[in-house]
Amino acid sequence: MAEDAMKDWKIARTGISLLLNNKTEEAETLFTEHPHSFHVKAGRCFVLFMNALMTFEEDKFQQATLLLKDMERECAGDIGWLKSVKSKVFRAEETDKDYVNKLERQIVLADTQVFSAVSLFLQQELTGYVRGCWMLRKAWRVYQHAYTQISQLYRRTFGTNPTGFSPCCINPSNGSSLQSPQSPESSEWSIPSCNGYTNNMTPVSSPSGLRSSLSMFFSLTGITSEQQTPFVEPSEVTRLMSAASFGYGVYQLCVSLLPPSVLKVIHFFGFEGNRQSGLAALMYARLGEDMRAPLATLSLLWYHTIVRPFFALDGSNVKAGVAAAKQLIAECHAEFQNSALFLFFAGRMERLETNVDAALEAFGKAVEVATQREVKLLCLHEVAWCHVIRLNYDEAYRSLLQLQQQSRWSKGFYAYLAMVCCGANGKFDVLLSLYGKILPWFHETKNESQLDVFIMRRLPKIVDKETGHPYTVLYYKLLVYESLYLWNALPSCSTESLREISHECKENHSEEPMVGLTDLIEGAACLYLGDTEAAIKSFRNCLKCRYPSKDEYDQHVSAFALYELGSSLNNNNNPNEGKNFLSKAQTQYKDYDFETRLNLRIHAALKNI
Repeated sequence: MAEDAMKDWKIARTGISLLLNNKTEEAETLFTEHPHSFHVKAGRCFVLFMNALMTFEEDKFQQATLLLKDMERECAGDIGWLKSVKSKVFRAEETDKDYVNKLERQIVLADTQVFSAVSLFLQQELTGYVRGCWMLRKAWRVYQHAYTQISQLYRRTFGTNPTGFSPCCINPSNGSSLQSPQSPESSEWSIPSCNGYTNNMTPVSSPSGLRSSLSMFFSLTGITSEQQTPFVEPSEVTRLMSAASFGYGVYQLCVSLLPPSVLKVIHFFGFEGNRQSGLAALMYARLGEDMRAPLATLSLLWYHTIVRPFFALDGSNVKAGVAAAKQLIAECHAEFQNSALFLFFAGRMERLETNVDAALEAFGKAVEVATQREVKLLCLHEVAWCHVIRLNYDEAYRSLLQLQQQSRWSKGFYAYLAMVCCGANGKFDVLLSLYGKILPWFHETKNESQLDVFIMRRLPKIVDKETGHPYTVLYYKLLVYESLYLWNALPSCSTESLREISHECKENHSEEPMVGLTDLIEGAACLYLGDTEAAIKSFRNCLKCRYPSKDEYDQHVSAFALYELGSSLNNNNNPNEGKNFLSKAQTQYKDYDFETRLNLRIHAALKNI
């Protein structure tokens, strides 16, 4: 076994554990002592990317992107085709350290592609989706290539396949010679087969004329790649399998969560994703000794407590992932009981169970122990939402204003939500003052994301354009309820709050900021209170008052009402009519607020019929 390599990955694992346990300075000191360690650099890269993914701050994504590109170049240079030519010509004997490092670099190379693709997908732009799909294709092929070699090594070592994880070996079906429309400079790397292992995988990139000529030369001169595979310690074989499982799991989850329109591009490139395979791979990875194990646990917690409820993958049942999250947190208690990030996820779990007091306690403790500004702001974001969920507009306003001043993520969103909370609390003077201060900043917004578009569409609704005066308290409450609904936070409201919302909607049809919004919110509140019949009636009323003359603006109201009506009918033993409304929601409207999110929900609902 290669002692240095073993030492390096253990150092990286220790550093990641220190970071997650709020010991940032100790981790940085440890990392600084090993500036040339491949594992340490990879570990730092992974942590920074996951930090960026959770905070959504642009500068963090930029730093992570630069590190990912550096890691990609290093991996591609270390395991590229030309380097394999040298070993063939000079017949360099490969040691166990060389062999393990080669496999490790293949895995990290694929990891960088997955993480870079996720960054592009979050931009929600067409060119980003295409480039991201191309990167995922490259990652898929490298993962399959690496997994084939590691699984053969695993079977040779243990005489069996690893339990709990067996990725679907689906070869890319087409496009082996496709060129990315905006391919990055690193698109030419390729992965040579490791010593003596033969497999039927499609090569990562099609061989050029030079490569074909050299291959013919090698065959004529008797130079081949057939060498005896070095012995690898069983513990290292298990670790490599765990390492491959992490990125593969993230990859599968990423592909499975893409919008249906993007999945067409995915299928064109010749690969697909399987959510259950991704979860199984991450579960396998988290039980290993590799440095990625705690990151695999964080990925699973992120999926169960954020992704599942946010995208409504389980419909209105936002508690669907709570049991899995509880088990994950319990199993990590010994090592990460005081970790700010794990406390954050514990708070998310409590919030989903409508235990808002317990959630606030967890987030408060996380803020106290956190040493990273980003983690503190992440928890403050959740604290603000907890106050909104409780309809505590005064506390919500204070938290949102603090976020608007300190956070680098979507200041416009925090400002908007702070203003409508002021209006819902009857503090119109504060609302007008804040509106006047930030109005010039709003006009500079570039409308780059769906959230930016959402905010700019709400801006004209904050005050009366003709008089410059604010609207009524009930008007602003409806805008708060709309945000709770669109962020799928309404199910986390208490029964008392849901009844209050339902009652106010019944009394407020004349003051709604958008036609049909009152019925949509009332229907959602009834649904979460368990009154499906009343919910269906409200959703039908919403569509009646919008069709046909008032459906030109705020079309998200109609689209979401169709989705809710279709889902409710399906759950109420009327699948045919339900499917009809879901299909209308999918095809009848375009370019409305949160179209991508709703399409994911519709796609999931149609699959369940």
